Amino acid sequence: MTNQNLSRRDFLRNSAIAAFVMGGLAACAPAVQPAPGAGGAQGSAAPAPAAVTLTFVCDIINEGHVQVREKWAKDFSEQNPGITVQHQPTANADYNTKVQTLFAAGTPPDIYRYLQEITPIITVSQKGLHLQLDDFIAADNYDLSDFRPDAIRLYQWDGKTFAMPRDYGNQNLFYNVDIFEEAGVELPPVDWEDKSFTFEVFLDMLQRLVKREGDRVTQWGFLVNRGQRPWASWVYSNGGALVHKDEQGIATESAMADEATVEALQFLQDLMYKHEVSPRPDLESELGGVELFSTGRVAVMLTNPSAVNQFRAIEAFRWDVATIPIGKAERRGTGGGGTGWATGAATKHPNEAWRFLKYITSAQAQLDEVAVGATTPSRVSVVTSEAFLDPNKPPKNAKGFAQAQEFVVRDPVHVNWPEITQRIYTPNMDLLWSGAEDAATVGARIKQEADPLFAQR
Repeated sequence: MTNQNLSRRDFLRNSAIAAFVMGGLAACAPAVQPAPGAGGAQGSAAPAPAAVTLTFVCDIINEGHVQVREKWAKDFSEQNPGITVQHQPTANADYNTKVQTLFAAGTPPDIYRYLQEITPIITVSQKGLHLQLDDFIAADNYDLSDFRPDAIRLYQWDGKTFAMPRDYGNQNLFYNVDIFEEAGVELPPVDWEDKSFTFEVFLDMLQRLVKREGDRVTQWGFLVNRGQRPWASWVYSNGGALVHKDEQGIATESAMADEATVEALQFLQDLMYKHEVSPRPDLESELGGVELFSTGRVAVMLTNPSAVNQFRAIEAFRWDVATIPIGKAERRGTGGGGTGWATGAATKHPNEAWRFLKYITSAQAQLDEVAVGATTPSRVSVVTSEAFLDPNKPPKNAKGFAQAQEFVVRDPVHVNWPEITQRIYTPNMDLLWSGAEDAATVGARIKQEADPLFAQR
């Protein structure tokens, strides 16, 4: 299933490494960064130092991503004599541990895919983990205007920039067009401003899509994605929140016991246990979420645009994308924000790393990722391009991905957020998904356990 959370064992292992990082990395970071533009940065007359090797560490999202990044490394190295980019694709299960171990050793990646759910931007700022990019941007007069402003802001704190946006993702409904037409059910709207597509309308739709043979369901209506950004999208679209925050945007307390939040979560649980239009976690774990959709066992699922790469292999039926339903909120919200590209502050090659950062965040680089169907670009020119909106490739309503960017709600910002998520939110939400506790009980428990950690600043 997409948007999987770390296991508790992985979290505890990573936490031990992260604790070492936080305690000792400041001593590893250079006291003064080299002047931007020196040593061969784009626009400078100075040649690049000989025999520079940049480590480019990325997790393996899918084979398309690996191929694109191999191409970037190869092409950049050929175009920049004296600089070799060493691409190091890493299995998802090992990625966070590898990155944190490199930081702890004082040898951070020269460039890596930065995940704020693992290392919050406020922690990056306070601990000096990343190379600050503002002087490099200023020295090159690097134009940021083509990027979505909110995508740039995701990687800024206290007026400083610590990464560049890779994409600006969100959550969307993916649905089987053939199943809808066979059942005589109206297709869900793509327009994120549509107010008629409510939770109630969605439930009625799902009930008409379910097929049964006796007591056995042969075709489910909707797959509940238990990843945090997907389920949070229902909360946001009902006027709820994961946290309350101060004027700076830092989380101050849990909002999981709020009425609107509880109502949205109870709606999701009821889809599985009361209305029985969604498979329960045990079936999904056995068969796999993407597999359930790809084989026509599930008519609708919620996930992010990176799924396009997998779904384009489907030949048995037509599929498309739509907005998510709206509850009691005035405006929908979708979990997302994507990921970024960053450089460790202790890099020995800051100027060359900056040059490569510019290369992989260029419009052409984002078009390379669009070609393999695995991104929602952070550049406006790319997300509105014919290549991204190509009507000859599914989904027909790819414009919905771009419109959804206007409705993204960023993940909570707090130095303890990764710990709070893994120790408190996730295990308690598992009680909701299993049907062991209702949403009100789960929300109250999360608030009680999480608030003391939110108070630690």
